[in-house]
Amino acid sequence: MAYTKKTLADLKQSLADRHDSGVLPTSSSILSFWTRLLNRGLAYCSDRLRLIKSASLTISGGTVAFPDDFITIERVVDSDDNILFQIPQEQSNSANNSDKVFWIKGDFSSGFTLNIPVDATYIVYYSFRPAELINDSDICIIPDPEAVVSFAYALLRQSETDPLGDVSSSYSESETRLNKLKDDARENEQQLGFSLQPGSYSGSNNIDWPWNIIV
Repeated sequence: MAYTKKTLADLKQSLADRHDSGVLPTSSSILSFWTRLLNRGLAYCSDRLRLIKSASLTISGGTVAFPDDFITIERVVDSDDNILFQIPQEQSNSANNSDKVFWIKGDFSSGFTLNIPVDATYIVYYSFRPAELINDSDICIIPDPEAVVSFAYALLRQSETDPLGDVSSSYSESETRLNKLKDDARENEQQLGFSLQPGSYSGSNNIDWPWNIIV
């Protein structure tokens, strides 16, 4: 049977399995609280895994705004798959139209812009904030959704008057699951390794970058 991606409804049920012997709350306010906790778990896991996505951005007048979910840049490539090099904003005055460089301006409150001397369309890879889960049918993008649930369960128990020891154990479970996902990604990346014979390489400077989960 093919694996079915887990939804917000599945995460709520898993949280109920841990907290209330599988019985979902009927109170809309409690379910809303659970959803907020699960979204906090989603954001935490996404940040720990450094999820990467790509976007096609067109530079006009030397600049373009990053998408609202942008956190940090991973890499930028042009239409010929050449990797551009990032320079500090302070050095941007010395950049010219022949430079394969980019720099970033802005901040989290006002937003960030990508700046490249040559107007064109580029593929940008960046870490991002995942969209919050709102509807029960919304898909959890974390490969091991129980990492999200265990983190949310720790938050839930921490908010109660009798958290006992399962708060720390649930946080630890989330970390263990995240570390396992990162280990699996590294193993998958290693299987793609190869060696070049001296003088056999005549291509561009395109390379495979360190592992990332790309969605």
